[in-house]
Amino acid sequence: MDRPRARRPRARRPGRARLGLLAAVPALGLCAVAAWALGRDDGAPRAHAAAAGEMGSCEELSPAARRGKQIYQRGATEDGRPIEGAIVGGAAALSGREAACAGCHGPSGQGTTEGGVTAPPLAAERRLASSGERGGGAGQGRRPDEGAMSAAALVTAIREGRGPAGQWLSPVMPRYRLEEADLSDLVEYLGCVGRDLDPGVTAGSVALGAALPLTGPDAPVGAAARDVLMAAFADVNAQGGIYRRRIELRVEDSAGPSGEAGATARLLDRGVLALVGSAFDGDPALRARLSEERAALVGPLALAGAPGLPGGAAAPGLADGAPAAAAPGLASGAPAAAAPGLAGDAPRRARDVAGGGAAGADDLVFQVLPGPDVLARVAVKHLAGAPANAASLALVVHTRDRAGEAWASGARAEAAHRDLPAPPALSFEPGRLSPRDVAGAVRAHGARAVLFWGPGADLASARAALDDVGSAAPIYASLGSLAGSAGAPSRGLAGRVLFLYPGSLGERERASEDALHAFLRRAGVAPGPLWVQASAYVAAQIAIEALKRAGAHATREGLIAALEQLRDFDAGPAPPVTFARNRRTGVLGASVFRMDPASDAPAPVRASVWIEVVP
Repeated sequence: MDRPRARRPRARRPGRARLGLLAAVPALGLCAVAAWALGRDDGAPRAHAAAAGEMGSCEELSPAARRGKQIYQRGATEDGRPIEGAIVGGAAALSGREAACAGCHGPSGQGTTEGGVTAPPLAAERRLASSGERGGGAGQGRRPDEGAMSAAALVTAIREGRGPAGQWLSPVMPRYRLEEADLSDLVEYLGCVGRDLDPGVTAGSVALGAALPLTGPDAPVGAAARDVLMAAFADVNAQGGIYRRRIELRVEDSAGPSGEAGATARLLDRGVLALVGSAFDGDPALRARLSEERAALVGPLALAGAPGLPGGAAAPGLADGAPAAAAPGLASGAPAAAAPGLAGDAPRRARDVAGGGAAGADDLVFQVLPGPDVLARVAVKHLAGAPANAASLALVVHTRDRAGEAWASGARAEAAHRDLPAPPALSFEPGRLSPRDVAGAVRAHGARAVLFWGPGADLASARAALDDVGSAAPIYASLGSLAGSAGAPSRGLAGRVLFLYPGSLGERERASEDALHAFLRRAGVAPGPLWVQASAYVAAQIAIEALKRAGAHATREGLIAALEQLRDFDAGPAPPVTFARNRRTGVLGASVFRMDPASDAPAPVRASVWIEVVP
């Protein structure tokens, strides 16, 4: 995870760690003391012994151990109460996930070292080995005169930071407010940490899930994604799997009456470690279910071509069969809609999907490419570098839906970041943009640029409105705005519109596209929509890498932590991907380009270098 390194406290804000060193080891006192106490008193809560022969006893946790696992992993009790603590003198306060044992000792109790501070291992066999204990039972190998630590003394150590003899414990150990029942649950789980099995995990396999349309009009899309996911995992399995575990793919039909939410629920009920390449339309309720289950969704597939994915029916912004030269980096002669690495909105179905550059740690949807909010921020940043800082006089025109609101929100956020006034906005129903309204707003606000989000037909209306008032203001739009338009963009749009493109360009895109084609041929995957195949391939590669980094003890929390530690990871037909604790979009930037109206078939001309925005 991204945990801050040691530094002096700045402002004192309740509920957050102020010292990097302390934030790096918030659970050191709670869990280290609890682990030390496991064998020191027959009256204290006792966990299972660590003998290898008792592995089976941890595969199915007791109710108490399950409650303790929530405290260990999430810093919260079963009924949602956050675990709280504070450093001596109130130098730092910890609450909830900041206080979770896993934040320091690792999701599997493997122990960590950061900022010069070591959080010892808590997995039973490692703890016994590091302490010099031998045999299967806790407490063996200790002298009888070492004394016992009663349950009450343990609570005193955790709450007050004092040991059995009244001595102060580690100065960085938080003083926790933890009830006796919660402590008992935690100690029960500590006997199994590192040996329990999360959903979808067995000794020889790990199951991942995908909710995909297998029936109905989108069935070819679902089949294409499924085939690539299966081929990518089969490739890993042929090399021995990951830590000797085979990857199994479980698929449920998302085209049924219960939709993506129902298909996802069935997968979670069947038991999967995570979801990979699943169809996802941005449903907040589904996000909440994933957060509740602590099940990550890696590389979601948006059937409407929504931002956040490599591709989408709307991604390149051109109709199927449009000249490839109309979009950057496409293979010669390939339909533009097949290009990987693009993002955009789709008019063919009214599905609202909003991306996001920064997200809390409870958001478990790990997108690849940016959503409308990030693309709008790129547009504002590009405008801010123009003469006279045109960003201060931009008009935001957007559809009246979730994606359009995200576009407007992103523009406001970037303007605020640059100490600029919030840009005025004009919203409209898709397909019903009035050129008169646009012209009136441009005149009223003296707009020097228009930031547009919506379908291609409405983009043409916005361009006509600017002509009517004699404005030469540029229009910024996602390349996906042209999806579904008949043929290539008009010369008027080609000359006026600056398109935002979050995919790879040039030699890198050609190389990654060639590599994808080679993989598909080698794996025997039937031809299909290339944007779907690219999306599934990227999702699979990210999931595979995260499983490798998560370690031999595969857990949902470990996978999430591994995803949050990905930095500039090359997943194939997409720019390098980076996630973090509060970053759930792998690519936070885009290029700006325009179509050359002088060419016979509008050709892309770069108008900027790659523009990155901060989370």
